[in-house]
Amino acid sequence: MRALRVLGLCVIGLLAAAGCGAGPNAGQPEWTTTFSHPSTAPSSPPPVRVFDAKAMSAGVAKILTENYGLHDLGQVTCPDRQAVADGNRFQCTVDVAGERKRVPITVTGTEGQYRVDAPR
Repeated sequence: MRALRVLGLCVIGLLAAAGCGAGPNAGQPEWTTTFSHPSTAPSSPPPVRVFDAKAMSAGVAKILTENYGLHDLGQVTCPDRQAVADGNRFQCTVDVAGERKRVPITVTGTEGQYRVDAPR
C-alpha cells in the first residue's frame, strides 16, 4: 500500500516537472504541493536489493572464460543474497582444471555492476 502511495507521488512529481520550462517564467516553480500522510506505524526500511546467486554464477563463468581465457571451468558457485551495495565484497568459488579456487567479487555501484578478479 505504501509503495502505491510513493509511486503515485512520483508520477505526480514527474507530471509537474514535465510542465516546467514552458511559459514566461520558465524554470521558476508556479506552485508547490506537499503531501503528507500521518502514520501510526513506524516506517520500515526500504528493501535491500540482492544479487541472484544463479545469475551471478553464470555471469562470473562468462567473464572468466571471455576475459581471463579460462576454458577448463567446472562449477561456479556464488553466495546467495549478496547486497547490491557499492563496495560490497564477497567471493565466488570455481573449479579450474579440477582445482578449487576463490574468485573475488567487488560490487561497483548500486545498479548491479560488479568486478570479477582473477581466481586465486
